[in-house]
Amino acid sequence: MGKMGLAPTRLEPDKYSSFFSSYKKASPLLVTDYDGTLAPFVKDREKAFLPPKTKILMGSILEAGGEVIIVSGRRPEEILDFVGLPLEIWGCHGMEKIDKNGRYSRGTVPEEELKKLDGFASQLAYFPRGTVEKKPSGIALHWREKPQVFNIYTEVCEKLISEAREHSLKVVPFNGGMEFILPYFTKGSAINEISAINPVSSPICYLGDDTTDEDAFEEIQKLKSGVGILISDVPKVSAANVYFSINNVDLFLDFWLNEMTPRGEGDNVRR
Repeated sequence: MGKMGLAPTRLEPDKYSSFFSSYKKASPLLVTDYDGTLAPFVKDREKAFLPPKTKILMGSILEAGGEVIIVSGRRPEEILDFVGLPLEIWGCHGMEKIDKNGRYSRGTVPEEELKKLDGFASQLAYFPRGTVEKKPSGIALHWREKPQVFNIYTEVCEKLISEAREHSLKVVPFNGGMEFILPYFTKGSAINEISAINPVSSPICYLGDDTTDEDAFEEIQKLKSGVGILISDVPKVSAANVYFSINNVDLFLDFWLNEMTPRGEGDNVRR
């Protein structure tokens, strides 16, 4: 089991099968982050499309009867545009959802909390256009490939963080920015809800690469058959069980297709 304060061990491709052999394969469920996990980071965040090979593998998993859910800080319709596959998407850390049939739903938040979020938005008005993203669940400040934005943030961060807390917002760093979010939705709460909706799923495997994914890793560890996989080139402290590089994600998806889906061809396939 992964523990915060420790770095998980590296999981090599030739060990995927033996690693998952210890988990009961009642109904495997793959839950995954998007940016930095399925899709590499790109300079223009509006062009973060799923790599062609990854898309083929994801599509094949779905066609083979596999269950896949994407959990992202982005809005779900953004992810749907990037992926172009009929799968379940939990956006805005789980506040907004699109199911595999394209139906949209949204979690509820007290009106006064939404007003606090709107009130805080004015604190970011002096950042350059296009770097501040307002979402139903919060406000993200992006500085990837924009050092001038990061420099502005470092000058005012103490004031911003103080104002965010006064407006009852969580301050959450991510790769390439900072997000100020309503406390009702995290990737951890998404995992809790997903596991409750899918009580017979085993194992439930979560892939993620960033600070925002640690909430999910911590919750996945509370599940009897939960598996957390950190996507990272190097070992680092995480609540995940194991880690491997984004360069190995396609190899992992190929393994999942062949050994963890109803119509896969591996020795561990369910009949």
